[in-house]
Amino acid sequence: MPLPPPRSTATGAPVRRRPRPRVVAGTLALVAGAALLGGCGVRLESPPPTPPVPDAVEEVRQDGAVDAATIARTVAEVTGAEGEVAEVLERVAEQARTHADALGGVWEAWPGGAPEGVTTAPVRTDPPVADPAPQDVLDLLTAGAADARAASLASPDDAVAAVLASVSISRSHAAADLAGALGEDLAPAAGAELSPDALLARGSDGPTLLVLDQARHAFETVAARSTGTSRDAAAGRAAHLQLLVDTALADGAPDRRPGVYDLPDATDDLSAEQAAAVDAESRLLTHWVFSITLTGPEQRESLLAAAELAAGQVRAWGGTLEALPGLD
Repeated sequence: MPLPPPRSTATGAPVRRRPRPRVVAGTLALVAGAALLGGCGVRLESPPPTPPVPDAVEEVRQDGAVDAATIARTVAEVTGAEGEVAEVLERVAEQARTHADALGGVWEAWPGGAPEGVTTAPVRTDPPVADPAPQDVLDLLTAGAADARAASLASPDDAVAAVLASVSISRSHAAADLAGALGEDLAPAAGAELSPDALLARGSDGPTLLVLDQARHAFETVAARSTGTSRDAAAGRAAHLQLLVDTALADGAPDRRPGVYDLPDATDDLSAEQAAAVDAESRLLTHWVFSITLTGPEQRESLLAAAELAAGQVRAWGGTLEALPGLD
């Protein structure tokens, strides 16, 4: 005769026996089966692990990080540099480390050594030559600037493209500085002003209108307070920015421009006019690099060229560039 179901002492209701979860039961069966096989002297073999296959975005990112790490390691092994050359090299190394970090660092499948039976291609960040000289660093910077620029224009990922655009600008100016310290003449990427058509392709939204109009106001003010070539340069820049402002307004950009813009004060290193121009160009530089994250590859060339021009103008007016121009 079957026993009646047990009852709870609290309610008197039947106690339901919870079924064993299938996952747990299956796991126990696998463990038991493995133990039996092990007892019979049979081993379960599994293939050696394999690293993930990088996609196109990872390849672009990794290449940029490897270039940055190679530049930093090459500078570290340069000996005998003095004076201005040593100062520029120190700055180049610091910027290269910043670039590598911004790109996510150099990825290695097994930093501590690959498992037994696994072979992977080593990641090389060694200097290109033994006992490198400053000229070797200059060669790496020149090639690295061109490579980062090309990778930025071709990257499948907009965010990676923006970082590489900034890296290319940084390396281009670092190469010019190092060349100058070595007694050579090397100009950084000159860039070009953004055309009205390129602005329309990018999209003439409200924030873009404000950036353009604030820069226009700054350069009109600088032109009114300057003379000679400085006046001509500021007036020309203001005229082009006014053209872009008019283009954005005609395209329907929301007009929330204030009546007056604040301008920065003079500093120990810059006059009020220089400070206003540097501030305006820095804002444009940041906006064009940021815009790369919002557009497809077909708009990048014009935006990158506009960022390169703004970066050059920051320095032409007496300012300095951060390790990641337009991103810091």
